[in-house]
Amino acid sequence: MMQDEFLSENFGRRLHELRVARKMTLSSLAKSCDCSVALLSKIEKGKARPSLNTLHRIATALDTNIGNLLPTERAQPAIIVRNGDRPILSDGLLRGRDGVQLEALSVLAPGSSFQVNIHHVAVGGRSDGCITHPGEEFVYVLSGEIDLILGDETTRMSAGDAAFFASEIPHGYANPGTVPAAVLWLNSPPTF
Repeated sequence: MMQDEFLSENFGRRLHELRVARKMTLSSLAKSCDCSVALLSKIEKGKARPSLNTLHRIATALDTNIGNLLPTERAQPAIIVRNGDRPILSDGLLRGRDGVQLEALSVLAPGSSFQVNIHHVAVGGRSDGCITHPGEEFVYVLSGEIDLILGDETTRMSAGDAAFFASEIPHGYANPGTVPAAVLWLNSPPTF
């Protein structure tokens, strides 16, 4: 089964399980994450795809992170995560308008203190607005360039550039370049 098909088929079910386990109704979750009940219902039924920002708000409202919302075929955490075996949040799960795919380099286990992804950002791609949350982040541009938005400031970063910042600062990014960008992104504690 293709990774996107696996994620698409099982994401809504996983979201529903977590919501019910936390004794939340669709209405209470919708209010907590500033979404409509109709949208959440469609997401749970696999009939709508959330944006990355919406997915983050849902995870925060459920007191978890995006990694815990994703279904996994692994019975236990992996120590070595091989190329080709990594889950990728892409158009199969997310609404595809943002031009961003997240490739999970770390497999989350209960108690994980950090999370590492590669953000693949298409030309013109961008995060779905700015987000804030507790923690710290480290960013390293592997290829291409991005505009890193931190609060009211935007900084152009090219391959080899790095940044470290408190996650409480509203942050987002965009690819203003002419080639796709790849950005190594570490969050502590796990957020995505």
